[in-house]
Amino acid sequence: MDKVLIVDDSVMLINYLEAHFKRYKDKFYLVTANDGLEAIEILKKEPVSLLVTDLQMPKVDGLVLLAYAHKYHPSMSCIVMSAHGTPKIKEALQRDILKFIEKPFTAEELAQAVLSALSKGAPGGSLSGISIVNFLQMVEMEQKTCLCEVDSPKNPKGFFYFKGGVLHHAVCGNLKGEEAAMKMIQIENATISFREPPERPIPRVIKTDLIALILEAMRLRDET
Repeated sequence: MDKVLIVDDSVMLINYLEAHFKRYKDKFYLVTANDGLEAIEILKKEPVSLLVTDLQMPKVDGLVLLAYAHKYHPSMSCIVMSAHGTPKIKEALQRDILKFIEKPFTAEELAQAVLSALSKGAPGGSLSGISIVNFLQMVEMEQKTCLCEVDSPKNPKGFFYFKGGVLHHAVCGNLKGEEAAMKMIQIENATISFREPPERPIPRVIKTDLIALILEAMRLRDET
């Protein structure tokens, strides 16, 4: 039977979902966690078919959890829950085969999304479909301050630095700033991880909006 892991720091929401999802106990087995760290420990110990996660959580947030799942469990399907979705980010997530559900929602709405994701199977909901672009858009949407590390087989290691969801700097090999950012945005099949930002202040080198950088990077990739 498929195992579904739901991750949210709201005990009230978890209790509400557990009570409602009992009617689907013949369809899937439910496991819950209150933050990303607890969820990662579960993923290390037992197989999970579908991950349903909030983005804003203490200890380890949903973006870090998604990056972990993307690296170590790429065949696992995923649903993202957030109260900060915009039509643009929701459309982008759907293109990357990630189901996005906006809070507030009813338990039945989530249940139907879970059943739909499970019916598609791993190939249709693979986390390996998450692109650098969508990770960056989620960082912006969640107004996160972080250092994003980008690894890919044929490119030097790179970094994006965000402060409050605004892209301040990027480095990729010998490239820096906007040139480095556009280089990394074009990378396919990259692995992303999150680090604590450095204590020393990092000046804002990138002045162009993230969406403008993404559009220009996509144009350059299409040309080549």
